Amino acid sequence: MTPVDTREPGFRRAAVLMTATSFLVPAAGVITAPILAQGLGAEGRGILAAALAPSALMLNLATLGLPDALTYHLARWPSVTRRVTAWASLATILLGVLSVGATALLLPVLSADDSELSRLILIASASTIPALVVGVLRGAAVGRQLWKYIAIERVILTLGRVVLFGALFWTGTLTVFTAVIVNVALPVAAGVVYVVVTRRPPADMDKPGLESTSARPVFAYGLRVWWGSVASMTLSRLAPLIMVPLSTAYDLGLYTVATTISDLPLIVALAVQGALFGVGSRDRNAARVTDTARLTALLAIAGSTAIALTLPWWLVPLFGADFSGALGPTILLLASACLCVPGLMAAGGLSSFGRPELRSAGLLLTLIVYLLAFVLLVPLYGVWGAAWTSVIGNIVMSSFMIAKASRVLEVSPWRFVAITWADVRRTWDLGMQSARVVLRRLGR
Repeated sequence: MTPVDTREPGFRRAAVLMTATSFLVPAAGVITAPILAQGLGAEGRGILAAALAPSALMLNLATLGLPDALTYHLARWPSVTRRVTAWASLATILLGVLSVGATALLLPVLSADDSELSRLILIASASTIPALVVGVLRGAAVGRQLWKYIAIERVILTLGRVVLFGALFWTGTLTVFTAVIVNVALPVAAGVVYVVVTRRPPADMDKPGLESTSARPVFAYGLRVWWGSVASMTLSRLAPLIMVPLSTAYDLGLYTVATTISDLPLIVALAVQGALFGVGSRDRNAARVTDTARLTALLAIAGSTAIALTLPWWLVPLFGADFSGALGPTILLLASACLCVPGLMAAGGLSSFGRPELRSAGLLLTLIVYLLAFVLLVPLYGVWGAAWTSVIGNIVMSSFMIAKASRVLEVSPWRFVAITWADVRRTWDLGMQSARVVLRRLGR
């Protein structure tokens, strides 16, 4: 098999591709959510969520941080791609099988002894095994700088969900079973694009200092990432789990809408962070990390300000009068998102400089502080307490990540946050350049 040359253009292209395609998933959600709601009804939609929940948990827990570990190692030493990807795939398959077994044992609890729901949970959980392998291959693709293929996968997922759910609804065949099949089969089908990862890389792309040709360093790195990923996953799911016992379902509804809106700047930031980690793992550059932190924070501030200023005009018309109380908390959560951005970039810098355990420690510390603040503030202030908890958690996270990254990268912590007029001009110039490129390509 002939080598595949992965020497695509660097960070700017990666950031543009990842940012542009990052909006496809929420865009598909906006289109497919009404289709699922009308086609399945409230009860069917709830059953679908219950059927998919265990498999979603497995996808987070059974990876052992191996996708990130592959990104880091293959960015610097692509010559070991086949060997370490094979070992990582085997490990995730074994973990997936164990997870399916654990899910089978817990079926009476997970399904409340509903035989049909048990069947759907097992189908979704079993499909997680190939999905885990796709995740491994995706991590390898990021390390190999195959940004085009990652973008293609996202396009396939988005269009596939819209087309398939629309077709099922139009033909009257949209059921909970067919919805489960689409949800579990489509990511695996889209992951076929990553077969390119198995092709032999050019022999002259390795960086000096390969400590081992075995998979041991990959697994060691993955474990240092994994427990931080578990903490991050817990953070993202904490409010829906414990907010109702601490407050009310109404407050949770307001908070859900507020976070849906305020997460928009974070979608861009997480896409940029992924590109920063992928490119930075191959070519460590402290200035790139700090510049990206400032420029992405500037974009988040501009976008959040625009959303906050226009929010009173479209919040109630879009979500309904019952959600008018979400206005203030949403604005506060937008400010919280801006505080989060420099910390995300600093965390990406720590991972790309080979110190993922510091990122994990920061996420664990954030989880502890967030949980304490949530338990103290939500019973007293409801949705406002949850919003202030987010602010506190993001201040802790960004402060910790920036402090550690400044030491590892040997730069001043102010370089992550001190936005200058030069940054404003640079952001404007980059935006105009990207817009001209997009317009030229659309005009072809």
